[in-house]
Amino acid sequence: MTEVAQRVRELVADALARDVSEVSIDSVLMSDLGAESLDFLDLVFKLEHEFHIQITRGEMERAARGDMSEEEFAPGGFISEAGLERLRQLMPEATARIKPGLRPGQVLSLFSVQTFVNLVHAKMASASTAA
Repeated sequence: MTEVAQRVRELVADALARDVSEVSIDSVLMSDLGAESLDFLDLVFKLEHEFHIQITRGEMERAARGDMSEEEFAPGGFISEAGLERLRQLMPEATARIKPGLRPGQVLSLFSVQTFVNLVHAKMASASTAA
């Protein structure tokens, strides 16, 4: 496990008041660890502070949609097949949980520790290329 992955595990454990031994890289924050939406805000704050990155509000949803309009991404309130495929590309660790019938508001339920590790790595890489 990389140093970043280990530190993200520790920050997830801290944000959720869990022992780090209860948090694996594959732990799904909501279903495995009992996270709620407010816990995500705390975790994002901790990640931003620890790794000197910025994760703006709505950024994860915009990343999920890519260049698709809201109507293309989720016509009738359910994520389209194209939207599901986009999520599978962005979140390969969640592929088994990305199924038809998923609503945009349920995307957070897909997030695992690995999702945040990937996000941190992407943010750090984009920050280093911008510098």
